[in-house]
Amino acid sequence: MKVWDWQDLVLDNGILRESMSDGSRLVLWVPGARDGTFQYWERVGIAARAEVTVAEGLCATAATSIPVRQRLGGLFGKLLGRLREAKGSRDFVLPGGGSAEQCGERAADLMLVWAEDSNAVLEADRIQARWPEGGRHQRLGPNLYLVGGLQTQATSPAAAAAPPVPSPEVSPRKNAEDILAAARQAGDRPNEASALTDLGIILLSEGDPRGSITVLEQALTLTRQLGDRARENDVLGNLGLALLHIQQPSRARELFEHVLAYARSTGDRLAEKLALERLGLATASLGDPARALAFFEQALAMARQVGDRQQEANLLWLQGIQHAELGQREPATAKAQEAIALFAKQGKPQAGWYGAYLQKYRMGLFDTGPEPQSQGVTTGPNAATQAYLGGSLVASVVAGQAQAGRGAAPGKAATGPGLLRMALSATKAMAQFAGSGFQMSPPEVQQKRLQTCAACEHHTGLRCKICGCFTGAKSRILHESCPIGKWPA
Repeated sequence: MKVWDWQDLVLDNGILRESMSDGSRLVLWVPGARDGTFQYWERVGIAARAEVTVAEGLCATAATSIPVRQRLGGLFGKLLGRLREAKGSRDFVLPGGGSAEQCGERAADLMLVWAEDSNAVLEADRIQARWPEGGRHQRLGPNLYLVGGLQTQATSPAAAAAPPVPSPEVSPRKNAEDILAAARQAGDRPNEASALTDLGIILLSEGDPRGSITVLEQALTLTRQLGDRARENDVLGNLGLALLHIQQPSRARELFEHVLAYARSTGDRLAEKLALERLGLATASLGDPARALAFFEQALAMARQVGDRQQEANLLWLQGIQHAELGQREPATAKAQEAIALFAKQGKPQAGWYGAYLQKYRMGLFDTGPEPQSQGVTTGPNAATQAYLGGSLVASVVAGQAQAGRGAAPGKAATGPGLLRMALSATKAMAQFAGSGFQMSPPEVQQKRLQTCAACEHHTGLRCKICGCFTGAKSRILHESCPIGKWPA
């Protein structure tokens, strides 16, 4: 195999080259945004054991990147540094001196490309024509480009055993198991951790919280070995949900507080609002509806800021439940009605179902009808359509609060706050297409949605980390939409 002399590559101004002791790898520091506190960088390097391929006069090799930030001087920066040091982080030394810390998730969908002729000057059009599927074509030098958003790495030794592309026609559990097996065979530990997390969430959606905890703890151990704090906090948030399902809200709250602190330290508002919602759930489970309301209100404000209308509606309904717990009927009704109006505006079928339960609550009626789960909803590993509501495990948590810790007798009619909880739990039943009024997306719409998700930084390969939904199934439902507006209903 040819040994490449990376020193021959000319770099654009501002891009730094990291000195490697054996000269076998190329690691570059690409400058990003700068604010009053941090200079942001992207540390891009050739993937471990990656091979170089040559075709049509272009050389290419798999690459990875880690987002980092360099703390600037000044009193505020020094103060922030003292606060941050206690949390622990993965630190790097810049080529020109100074330290930087990781501030986001490692990406492995990249490729470094250069011309075989070292005297050639590459044009962006040539790179885009060669890799049109890439969502990023960034020049790093006259003869060097970074291509990102690739779903397979043909130049990587792991490509021969690359994780299979998830099929929306196959259950998420089978997809997750296939991806996990492929990642282990290829020695791809980051993808192994992600697949374990997805599998743990699927087990939870299938009603096996203890099995979910076992798998998620494996994922947690692996992410900590990798020093991947972003993946670690994704695991912690979902592990907290599993703990809520086995009535351990105190332990769950500790995990959610950890996730919230990390989200705030990295400026990740999407993760922050989700952590706040989950903290509200844990606090409600501990029997403190007033404090739970405060968490839900903070999450609601952030959901509105980022334009997540789905979570906004869910949070309004959750607030209605807490007001009902406090015996505040007027605020409870107002919040519930606001949620229904927002669901209706989005064309969500929840609007009609929730409206019926709200009417019963207003009239002080009881609900003696069957639980939504008994209305023909398929459970178990083959419930592919139901599993898309992995992001709505919140519904199961809240519905369970009506019985856990309250001594509700089996078969007892629901009233008051229990009515509003039962309406929320109906989202699990609505995962069935038959009899739910769901419309299927045309194949071209579904494919476009999946392509958009595949290129998104918040996608694990199976699941959206923002809403928690399994996109293979969610993309099939016409009225569903991306929580940050990348594809509309």
